[in-house]
Amino acid sequence: MWSATLTLDAPHLNKHPGTLVLVDVRSDASDSSERRASSAKNSLFLFNDEGEFPEDHDEVDERSVLRYELGFYEKTGKDCYRGTLTFALRYDFIHRVLMLHVLRANHLPVEDKEQTVDPYVKVYLLPDRRNHCKTRICKKTNDPEFNEMFSFDVPFNTLSSKMLQFTVYDFDRFTRHGLIGNVIMRDLFDKSDLYAWTEYTMQIVCSQEKNDFGDLLLYLSYSVTEQKLWVTVAKAYNLRPMDITGASDPYVKVEQVYRGRRVKLRKTTTKRANLNPVYHETLEFDLPSTQAGETNMLVQVMDWDRIGKDDLLGCTILGHDSPTSQGRTQWEQCFALAYTDQGHKSKPVGTWHSILSEVPENFRDIPKAKKRK
Repeated sequence: MWSATLTLDAPHLNKHPGTLVLVDVRSDASDSSERRASSAKNSLFLFNDEGEFPEDHDEVDERSVLRYELGFYEKTGKDCYRGTLTFALRYDFIHRVLMLHVLRANHLPVEDKEQTVDPYVKVYLLPDRRNHCKTRICKKTNDPEFNEMFSFDVPFNTLSSKMLQFTVYDFDRFTRHGLIGNVIMRDLFDKSDLYAWTEYTMQIVCSQEKNDFGDLLLYLSYSVTEQKLWVTVAKAYNLRPMDITGASDPYVKVEQVYRGRRVKLRKTTTKRANLNPVYHETLEFDLPSTQAGETNMLVQVMDWDRIGKDDLLGCTILGHDSPTSQGRTQWEQCFALAYTDQGHKSKPVGTWHSILSEVPENFRDIPKAKKRK
């Protein structure tokens, strides 16, 4: 495993004295076997004729990231800026790594003029998200000096299809870490060829929604012949950190609710210390077509906790009683396709959902349905 070393061809470093922290970013092995998938801005079909994920995932996964980024900025007001982030990039051809120097942030906002924040930055190399890093926490400052170096193991000829996502958080020891904002760098060759250190200062953009609990990509498919519904939990972005380490251990549980009673519950696996988890797991439910109009799917993103009760990160609902237009529209499109392709499993309908902070009152404490004798 390669270790980062400071070289002498970094003139930008001389302008920022202080301790330089060198960190080697390692890929998360748990994600190495996960299959890439596709996404759509509203509802788009990116599967093959058999309803399977295509073999060549690079293009569709890049489209997924681009769609998410566009959606992110659609939710952003023109004046919703939360300061600036300064960093530098260089490609090390000897070790074949992208070097990142997170320098500082400036003018971070606070709720009270007399208060300060405890900021830190998490960085993901998109679209694969296997490589990520996190700075240390700078205590009580609106202008933190991070001065930390990271490296991403990535071939130079693939950089044109990569992006960097910086997410700035306000650390809180006892509650959820506050989301200050994001920086997404789409073009890594925006200013230079990365042969030498190049410095960037970009605006930190916040979500226009005060409480943004992240987004979840779900696919729905139904078979009239088999009377089965398939819910594919694909991936999530920008989930809230719940642990003091600035991360969460998310999993997704899906409850089938018919006439106010829970018929079945299914869960995905848990992704450890990951705010942008990738699942690509399909959950199967028996659903007679005659019950589809009175059935809803309660989808909850949970933070696994070794001790105590698991915490809710957010939720969404699929079905006619969904409080969101995405939840109602995806449900209707899924069954419209299923009746068009009678006798076959319908093509999956994919939709991004902005997850809700709480479970709607009429879906709380749902009793189990009585088993038929």
